[in-house]
Amino acid sequence: MKPFSPVVAVGIIVVYLTGFFSHLLYQRWNPAGPSSADEPSRGSGSTLQDAAAEPQSHPVSIAPWSPQPPSQAELPVIAARDVEKLRALAGTQARVRGRIFRVGHSAKSNTHFLSFGPSREALTAVIFASALEHFQKKQLPPKNFAGKEVELRGEIKDHPQYGLEIILESPAQIKVLD
Repeated sequence: MKPFSPVVAVGIIVVYLTGFFSHLLYQRWNPAGPSSADEPSRGSGSTLQDAAAEPQSHPVSIAPWSPQPPSQAELPVIAARDVEKLRALAGTQARVRGRIFRVGHSAKSNTHFLSFGPSREALTAVIFASALEHFQKKQLPPKNFAGKEVELRGEIKDHPQYGLEIILESPAQIKVLD
């Protein structure tokens, strides 16, 4: 057994006192409730409410960090007929150039489909009814895009049922080249 060391005893006392004073300072800076000096006296006609005496709480929300999408100049330009390259870039932003083969319209949902080829494999730009008003305000009705060379900007989606598509929510996403 080791003999008693005064250095160890002093060290233990210093650690204990440090913890004790830290606790006192913590209680001083983070009071558990209102102190008697802060409480308004009852019947003195004070207008402070009981809710004001409660400690403040601050809502905290956590949002995942998402990188900023690349600017239009940084986006890769892909030919609309290059289906394999488009499929490889599904889920990312891109610029797509090509000639619109056909403009379809669904009267049931008032949705317009700008197809870049005759087959279902070809890329399709979709303009839903919710965005159609924006196109009409800019005097860009979807039927006028038929046979035009255009450049689209948006996220490429590989929909299991409908194939490759880009959803156009704004006229700024499409530019007529000819």
